[in-house]
Amino acid sequence: MNLSKIAVRYAKALFELALERGVTDTVYRDMKAVSHLCSMSEVKAVINNPVLPQQKRKEVILALVGDDADKLTVNFIGLMFGQGRGDYLAAAARNFIDLTRRHRGIRQVTVTTAVPVSGKLKEEMAALIAGKEKGSIEYIEQVDGSIIGGFILRVDEAYIDASVRNRLNNYRKEFSLAAYAAE
Repeated sequence: MNLSKIAVRYAKALFELALERGVTDTVYRDMKAVSHLCSMSEVKAVINNPVLPQQKRKEVILALVGDDADKLTVNFIGLMFGQGRGDYLAAAARNFIDLTRRHRGIRQVTVTTAVPVSGKLKEEMAALIAGKEKGSIEYIEQVDGSIIGGFILRVDEAYIDASVRNRLNNYRKEFSLAAYAAE
């Protein structure tokens, strides 16, 4: 079976069950935590370690998720590792998050700037991005001095790179191509 299909099926089942039980908010919060945990190299090493039994991997993840996790989340993690599918936990968490966002109309906005963005500018960007569409915005701000100036904006899957670093790279490419054309 296609590996991505496995994670999607588990995520859909969890999403439908969370909707049915009315615990979508808490499971969404838990899956965001699981996704964040699974992005850490130390946790990846534990999850993907073939020497560790699935039960031990499950116990480590549950300990990291914490006691405030919803019962459905705990059972889901137990199911994933019980079926030998612990390697797909990160992908299932990401798929669950995507399903929940689509269902609720949540748009994820990531803004990367060289310096922190003011509160007023955040509000203006949120209003501009939200437009007339219903739903809410999940705002993520990143500061990266290497972009020098400008911003990088990602709304869901759309991407705008208006950074000084990007412009400089484009100029560098144009000049190198112009040098070849002149010869």
